[in-house]
Amino acid sequence: MKSLHGLLCTAGLVVSAGAFASDAATLKELEQRLAQLELESTDTTSYDWTDRVSINGFITYGLARHDVHENQGPGMAFPNPEQGESYYYLDTLSDEVSHRELSRVGLQFDARINNKTSAVIQILGQAGDNYDAEVQWAYLDYELLPGLHWRGGRLVLPTFMHSQYLNVGYAYHWASLPAEIYGTVPFDTFDGMDLTWSFNTGPLSHEVSAFYGGVDLEEGNPPVSVAYELRDYVGVNLRSTWGAVNSWMSYTESSFTADFSSLGLASASLDKEKISQGSVGLGYDDGSFMMMAERSFYETDNWIPQRWGGYVSAGYRFGKWMPHLTWGATNSSGLGEVVQEGDPARVFLARQSMVRSKSWTYGLRYELASGMDMKLEAQTFYDMSTRSYREDGANVNGLFTSSTTAGEMETRDPTVYRIAIDAVF
Repeated sequence: MKSLHGLLCTAGLVVSAGAFASDAATLKELEQRLAQLELESTDTTSYDWTDRVSINGFITYGLARHDVHENQGPGMAFPNPEQGESYYYLDTLSDEVSHRELSRVGLQFDARINNKTSAVIQILGQAGDNYDAEVQWAYLDYELLPGLHWRGGRLVLPTFMHSQYLNVGYAYHWASLPAEIYGTVPFDTFDGMDLTWSFNTGPLSHEVSAFYGGVDLEEGNPPVSVAYELRDYVGVNLRSTWGAVNSWMSYTESSFTADFSSLGLASASLDKEKISQGSVGLGYDDGSFMMMAERSFYETDNWIPQRWGGYVSAGYRFGKWMPHLTWGATNSSGLGEVVQEGDPARVFLARQSMVRSKSWTYGLRYELASGMDMKLEAQTFYDMSTRSYREDGANVNGLFTSSTTAGEMETRDPTVYRIAIDAVF
């Protein structure tokens, strides 16, 4: 079979046909040039393109819903016009069974260009976006030295402990990653480059990465939409492993720009404001008992509230079964200073951005077959407001959103239920 490199070379010759014709090149001369290009661009005399390209994929089908409806709310001066309507968990999930919240599919293509260079492309389709295909990853990987790699293109945002396989449900024990951390950032890729060094210190193996790039994101539908920009996104992370123990540390800084004029909140717009973010994690997995913990934070020098999040999770494998339990929490601060400054637009957005929540997640994972699992999960939330939240007019419904007239959630312990089936291939 003709090599892929050969086909590309042939295409290049066809495009250049005008130049060759001007030199009155003969078919024999073209064949000689093609043979020379093949000789220069390959390391072996003959191989199939399938030896250079590998294709992998993942897929998740899931069901999810919660059990919370809006109520009048204590102390409301006027009736709530949306009383009885559903709250929305993370802005999307309602009390109706959703087939779209968790479902997604991805394909990854790894192509070896030469002994030191490869190209990686990952295409992702999510049910919530009607499975519209999106290029999630697209980068070149070049080995500068043994153990030292440079990558450039569209890369995964290396912010948290599980970011590298964020959409691969089979890679973790939850049906959905803890929102107390993984629900804080509305994007998971950036355009830029990184440099990764893998090395050992005695029995410990390490992987340290430094990265630089930017992010562009638009939310909403024009003309009522907000465009966000992250520039000079720079940071470093370190992952270490010692037998069954692994650790994670990450820190990033960026310049943040957002225009809220289309929302009538122009005074709250941000222009190259500094945002810093970091996370630390620790895990243990000996094949039977598993335990992990992670904590993250982000801080700003503007009206956006500071926020931290974290979780502790443990589980035990009984053959193909793995019951697990997770406690998670998140909290925000800094609203009081914004209220004192008195800008109505900033106060409004800051109040909506305040989030406080704690939760218990009860889960069960079952290995259906090699590379395939099923998960059952119930996540119960509590402690979503405090006296200061109420006095300052902050969001008092945690990770659940509703109309501004709904008031504080009256339902005790709102619960999100999930069922997921994951596969990798």
